[in-house]
Amino acid sequence: MFWPYAYGDFFYCSLWPWDYCGYDPFWAYGYGDIYEGIFSPYSYDDYVTGPGAPARMAALTQGMAQSCDEEAAEVTGWPIDQIQSAVEPSQQQTALLDDLGNAIVEASHEIKMHCPTSVSFTPTARLAEMQRRLHTLVDAVNIVSPPLAKFYDSLSDEQKARFNDIAPTASGRGQAPQDQQAAANPQSQCNANIMAWPADRIDRVIQPNDAQRVKLDALQAAAAHAADMIKAACPSEMPATPPSRLEAIGARLQAMLHAVDTVQPALTDFYNALSDDQKARFNAMGKQLFAENQE
Repeated sequence: MFWPYAYGDFFYCSLWPWDYCGYDPFWAYGYGDIYEGIFSPYSYDDYVTGPGAPARMAALTQGMAQSCDEEAAEVTGWPIDQIQSAVEPSQQQTALLDDLGNAIVEASHEIKMHCPTSVSFTPTARLAEMQRRLHTLVDAVNIVSPPLAKFYDSLSDEQKARFNDIAPTASGRGQAPQDQQAAANPQSQCNANIMAWPADRIDRVIQPNDAQRVKLDALQAAAAHAADMIKAACPSEMPATPPSRLEAIGARLQAMLHAVDTVQPALTDFYNALSDDQKARFNAMGKQLFAENQE
Protein backbone atom coordinates (compact mmCIF):
# COMPACT_ATOMS: atom_id res chain seq x y z
CA MET A 1 0.00 0.00 0.00
CA PHE A 2 1.28 3.47 -0.86
CA TRP A 3 2.24 5.36 2.30
CA PRO A 4 0.89 3.18 5.11
CA TYR A 5 0.23 5.16 8.29
CA ALA A 6 0.26 8.42 6.32
CA TYR A 7 -2.34 10.05 8.53
CA GLY A 8 -0.37 9.16 11.62
CA ASP A 9 2.72 10.75 10.07
CA PHE A 10 1.13 14.13 9.51
CA PHE A 11 -0.94 13.96 12.69
CA TYR A 12 2.18 13.60 14.84
CA CYS A 13 4.13 16.05 12.71
CA SER A 14 1.37 18.66 13.04
CA LEU A 15 1.16 18.49 16.82
CA TRP A 16 4.68 17.50 17.83
CA PRO A 17 7.15 18.29 15.03
CA TRP A 18 10.22 18.38 17.27
CA ASP A 19 9.53 14.86 18.50
CA TYR A 20 8.38 13.16 15.30
CA CYS A 21 9.13 15.02 12.09
CA GLY A 22 12.81 14.07 12.09
CA TYR A 23 12.07 10.43 12.83
CA ASP A 24 8.97 9.74 10.74
CA PRO A 25 9.50 12.33 8.01
CA PHE A 26 6.28 13.43 6.35
CA TRP A 27 8.21 15.76 4.03
CA ALA A 28 10.31 12.93 2.59
CA TYR A 29 7.27 11.68 0.65
CA GLY A 30 6.86 13.25 -2.76
CA TYR A 31 8.11 12.82 -6.30
CA GLY A 32 10.18 9.79 -5.34
CA ASP A 33 6.97 7.93 -4.61
CA ILE A 34 5.57 8.76 -8.05
CA TYR A 35 8.83 7.50 -9.56
CA GLU A 36 8.51 4.31 -7.53
CA GLY A 37 4.91 3.96 -8.65
CA ILE A 38 6.05 4.01 -12.27
CA PHE A 39 9.17 1.89 -11.77
CA SER A 40 8.36 -0.45 -8.91
CA PRO A 41 11.42 -1.84 -7.11
CA TYR A 42 9.50 -4.94 -6.07
CA SER A 43 8.90 -8.22 -7.84
CA TYR A 44 5.41 -9.65 -7.65
CA ASP A 45 6.36 -13.05 -9.07
CA ASP A 46 6.20 -14.66 -5.63
CA TYR A 47 2.57 -13.61 -5.33
CA VAL A 48 1.33 -14.74 -8.72
CA THR A 49 3.38 -17.83 -9.60
CA GLY A 50 4.11 -21.10 -7.82
CA PRO A 51 2.09 -23.29 -5.48
CA GLY A 52 2.42 -20.96 -2.50
CA ALA A 53 1.40 -17.81 -4.38
CA PRO A 54 -2.28 -17.72 -3.26
CA ALA A 55 -1.32 -17.97 0.41
CA ARG A 56 1.33 -15.27 0.05
CA MET A 57 -1.13 -13.00 -1.75
CA ALA A 58 -3.73 -13.56 0.97
CA ALA A 59 -1.17 -12.64 3.65
CA LEU A 60 -0.21 -9.53 1.70
CA THR A 61 -3.78 -8.26 1.32
CA GLN A 62 -4.50 -9.09 4.96
CA GLY A 63 -1.50 -6.98 5.94
CA MET A 64 -2.85 -4.10 3.86
CA ALA A 65 -6.21 -4.30 5.62
CA GLN A 66 -4.50 -4.35 9.02
CA SER A 67 -2.45 -1.28 8.09
CA CYS A 68 -5.66 0.57 7.22
CA ASP A 69 -7.31 -0.39 10.50
CA GLU A 70 -4.26 0.75 12.45
CA GLU A 71 -4.07 3.99 10.52
CA ALA A 72 -7.75 4.73 11.18
CA ALA A 73 -7.07 4.14 14.88
CA GLU A 74 -4.21 6.65 14.74
CA VAL A 75 -6.60 9.27 13.36
CA THR A 76 -8.79 8.90 16.44
CA GLY A 77 -5.66 9.11 18.58
CA TRP A 78 -5.74 12.91 18.65
CA PRO A 79 -5.32 13.82 22.36
CA ILE A 80 -8.66 15.54 22.84
CA ASP A 81 -8.74 14.77 26.57
CA GLN A 82 -5.17 16.07 26.97
CA ILE A 83 -6.08 19.25 25.11
CA GLN A 84 -9.14 19.79 27.27
CA SER A 85 -7.17 19.23 30.47
CA ALA A 86 -4.34 21.52 29.37
CA VAL A 87 -6.26 24.52 28.04
CA GLU A 88 -9.31 24.36 30.37
CA PRO A 89 -11.66 25.60 27.65
CA SER A 90 -14.64 27.83 28.22
CA GLN A 91 -18.11 26.60 27.31
CA GLN A 92 -17.82 28.10 23.84
CA GLN A 93 -14.35 26.66 23.36
CA THR A 94 -15.56 23.27 24.56
CA ALA A 95 -18.15 23.27 21.79
CA LEU A 96 -15.41 24.03 19.27
CA LEU A 97 -13.26 21.23 20.72
CA ASP A 98 -16.24 18.87 20.35
CA ASP A 99 -16.45 19.91 16.69
CA LEU A 100 -12.77 19.00 16.30
CA GLY A 101 -13.37 15.62 17.92
CA ASN A 102 -16.29 14.92 15.59
CA ALA A 103 -14.17 15.91 12.58
CA ILE A 104 -11.44 13.49 13.68
CA VAL A 105 -13.97 10.66 13.84
CA GLU A 106 -15.23 11.60 10.37
CA ALA A 107 -11.66 11.67 8.99
CA SER A 108 -11.01 8.24 10.51
CA HIS A 109 -14.08 6.88 8.76
CA GLU A 110 -12.94 8.44 5.48
CA ILE A 111 -9.53 6.74 5.76
CA LYS A 112 -11.00 3.34 6.59
CA MET A 113 -13.74 3.41 3.94
CA HIS A 114 -11.29 4.18 1.11
CA CYS A 115 -8.53 1.80 2.09
CA PRO A 116 -7.09 -0.20 -0.84
CA THR A 117 -7.93 -3.89 -0.69
CA SER A 118 -5.87 -5.28 -3.56
CA VAL A 119 -2.31 -5.06 -4.85
CA SER A 120 -1.61 -3.15 -8.06
CA PHE A 121 0.74 -4.87 -10.50
CA THR A 122 1.15 -2.39 -13.38
CA PRO A 123 2.53 1.16 -13.42
CA THR A 124 -0.81 2.64 -14.45
CA ALA A 125 -2.69 0.73 -11.74
CA ARG A 126 -0.16 1.72 -9.08
CA LEU A 127 -0.43 5.38 -9.98
CA ALA A 128 -4.23 5.16 -10.05
CA GLU A 129 -4.15 3.66 -6.55
CA MET A 130 -1.79 6.41 -5.39
CA GLN A 131 -4.20 8.96 -6.86
CA ARG A 132 -7.14 7.51 -4.91
CA ARG A 133 -5.14 7.35 -1.71
CA LEU A 134 -3.98 10.95 -2.01
CA HIS A 135 -7.58 12.04 -2.63
CA THR A 136 -8.54 10.36 0.64
CA LEU A 137 -5.66 11.92 2.56
CA VAL A 138 -6.41 15.38 1.19
CA ASP A 139 -10.08 14.96 2.14
CA ALA A 140 -9.10 13.86 5.66
CA VAL A 141 -6.90 16.93 6.17
CA ASN A 142 -9.66 19.17 4.82
CA ILE A 143 -12.06 17.66 7.32
CA VAL A 144 -9.82 18.22 10.35
CA SER A 145 -8.03 21.44 9.44
CA PRO A 146 -10.92 23.98 9.69
CA PRO A 147 -12.19 22.93 13.14
CA LEU A 148 -8.61 22.70 14.45
CA ALA A 149 -7.89 26.25 13.25
CA LYS A 150 -11.20 27.54 14.62
CA PHE A 151 -10.61 26.02 18.05
CA TYR A 152 -6.98 27.17 18.20
CA ASP A 153 -7.88 30.70 17.15
CA SER A 154 -10.46 30.87 19.97
CA LEU A 155 -7.76 30.31 22.61
CA SER A 156 -5.99 33.02 24.55
CA ASP A 157 -2.22 33.34 24.19
CA GLU A 158 -1.76 31.52 27.49
CA GLN A 159 -4.07 28.69 26.38
CA LYS A 160 -2.24 28.41 23.05
CA ALA A 161 1.05 28.09 24.92
CA ARG A 162 -0.39 25.30 27.06
CA PHE A 163 -1.78 23.60 23.92
CA ASN A 164 1.65 23.79 22.30
CA ASP A 165 3.30 22.31 25.38
CA ILE A 166 1.18 19.14 25.46
CA ALA A 167 3.60 16.22 25.60
CA PRO A 168 3.22 13.46 23.03
CA THR A 169 2.26 9.98 24.08
CA ALA A 170 4.09 7.07 22.47
CA SER A 171 2.56 6.13 19.13
CA GLY A 172 1.70 2.58 18.13
CA ARG A 173 5.02 2.51 16.31
CA GLY A 174 7.04 3.49 19.36
CA GLN A 175 8.34 6.72 20.83
CA ALA A 176 10.47 8.62 18.37
CA PRO A 177 13.92 9.98 19.05
CA GLN A 178 14.18 13.71 18.49
CA ASP A 179 15.96 15.18 15.49
CA GLN A 180 15.55 18.90 15.96
CA GLN A 181 17.57 19.89 12.90
CA ALA A 182 15.58 17.70 10.49
CA ALA A 183 12.30 18.80 12.03
CA ALA A 184 13.18 22.48 11.75
CA ASN A 185 14.21 22.23 8.11
CA PRO A 186 11.62 20.38 6.00
CA GLN A 187 13.64 21.04 2.84
CA SER A 188 16.35 18.71 4.13
CA GLN A 189 13.78 15.92 3.83
CA CYS A 190 11.85 16.97 0.73
CA ASN A 191 12.72 14.51 -2.01
CA ALA A 192 16.24 14.03 -0.64
CA ASN A 193 16.75 10.83 -2.64
CA ILE A 194 15.22 11.67 -6.02
CA MET A 195 16.38 9.40 -8.83
CA ALA A 196 16.99 10.84 -12.28
CA TRP A 197 14.56 9.97 -15.04
CA PRO A 198 16.01 6.85 -16.76
CA ALA A 199 15.69 8.07 -20.36
CA ASP A 200 18.64 6.08 -21.73
CA ARG A 201 17.57 2.92 -19.91
CA ILE A 202 14.04 3.14 -21.29
CA ASP A 203 15.42 3.56 -24.81
CA ARG A 204 17.59 0.46 -24.46
CA VAL A 205 15.01 -1.72 -22.76
CA ILE A 206 11.83 -0.70 -24.56
CA GLN A 207 13.24 0.39 -27.94
CA PRO A 208 10.23 2.62 -28.66
CA ASN A 209 9.17 3.36 -32.21
CA ASP A 210 8.64 6.93 -33.38
CA ALA A 211 5.00 7.11 -32.26
CA GLN A 212 5.84 5.61 -28.86
CA ARG A 213 8.76 8.00 -28.44
CA VAL A 214 6.46 11.00 -28.78
CA LYS A 215 4.34 9.62 -25.95
CA LEU A 216 7.46 8.81 -23.91
CA ASP A 217 8.71 12.39 -24.30
CA ALA A 218 5.33 13.63 -23.07
CA LEU A 219 5.60 11.32 -20.05
CA GLN A 220 9.10 12.57 -19.22
CA ALA A 221 7.92 16.19 -19.48
CA ALA A 222 4.93 15.44 -17.22
CA ALA A 223 7.20 13.78 -14.66
CA ALA A 224 9.54 16.78 -14.63
CA HIS A 225 6.58 19.15 -14.16
CA ALA A 226 5.28 16.95 -11.33
CA ALA A 227 8.64 17.12 -9.56
CA ASP A 228 8.61 20.92 -9.79
CA MET A 229 5.07 21.15 -8.38
CA ILE A 230 5.93 19.01 -5.37
CA LYS A 231 9.20 20.83 -4.75
CA ALA A 232 7.39 24.17 -4.71
CA ALA A 233 5.10 22.90 -1.92
CA CYS A 234 7.98 22.25 0.49
CA PRO A 235 8.16 24.96 3.18
CA SER A 236 11.50 26.57 3.94
CA GLU A 237 10.95 26.12 7.68
CA MET A 238 8.56 24.37 9.99
CA PRO A 239 5.38 26.46 10.51
CA ALA A 240 4.98 27.73 14.05
CA THR A 241 1.54 26.43 15.14
CA PRO A 242 -0.41 23.17 14.81
CA PRO A 243 -3.03 24.70 12.45
CA SER A 244 -0.36 26.25 10.22
CA ARG A 245 1.60 23.00 10.15
CA LEU A 246 -1.49 21.04 9.17
CA GLU A 247 -2.24 23.65 6.50
CA ALA A 248 1.27 23.24 5.06
CA ILE A 249 0.87 19.47 5.14
CA GLY A 250 -2.43 19.79 3.29
CA ALA A 251 -0.77 21.96 0.64
CA ARG A 252 1.98 19.37 0.17
CA LEU A 253 -0.56 16.56 -0.19
CA GLN A 254 -2.55 18.65 -2.67
CA ALA A 255 0.61 19.26 -4.70
CA MET A 256 1.34 15.53 -4.73
CA LEU A 257 -2.19 14.85 -5.93
CA HIS A 258 -1.88 17.44 -8.71
CA ALA A 259 1.45 15.87 -9.66
CA VAL A 260 -0.10 12.41 -9.96
CA ASP A 261 -2.98 13.92 -11.93
CA THR A 262 -0.39 15.35 -14.32
CA VAL A 263 1.62 12.14 -14.76
CA GLN A 264 -1.22 9.63 -14.87
CA PRO A 265 -2.70 10.42 -18.32
CA ALA A 266 0.75 10.66 -19.92
CA LEU A 267 1.79 7.35 -18.36
CA THR A 268 -1.44 5.67 -19.47
CA ASP A 269 -1.05 6.99 -23.02
CA PHE A 270 2.52 5.72 -23.27
CA TYR A 271 1.96 2.38 -21.50
CA ASN A 272 -1.11 1.52 -23.56
CA ALA A 273 0.89 2.13 -26.75
CA LEU A 274 3.39 -0.62 -25.83
CA SER A 275 3.19 -4.20 -27.00
CA ASP A 276 2.75 -6.93 -24.38
CA ASP A 277 6.45 -7.74 -24.61
CA GLN A 278 7.41 -4.09 -24.16
CA LYS A 279 5.06 -3.79 -21.18
CA ALA A 280 6.68 -6.81 -19.56
CA ARG A 281 10.13 -5.27 -20.01
CA PHE A 282 8.95 -1.88 -18.72
CA ASN A 283 7.38 -3.54 -15.68
CA ALA A 284 10.69 -5.25 -14.81
CA MET A 285 12.85 -2.12 -15.06
CA GLY A 286 12.30 -0.84 -11.55
CA LYS A 287 13.95 -3.65 -9.63
CA GLN A 288 17.22 -3.16 -11.50
CA LEU A 289 17.05 0.64 -11.35
CA PHE A 290 16.65 0.68 -7.58
CA ALA A 291 19.27 -2.04 -7.10
CA GLU A 292 21.79 0.06 -9.03
CA ASN A 293 20.90 3.15 -6.99
CA GLN A 294 21.78 1.28 -3.79
CA GLU A 295 25.27 0.39 -5.01
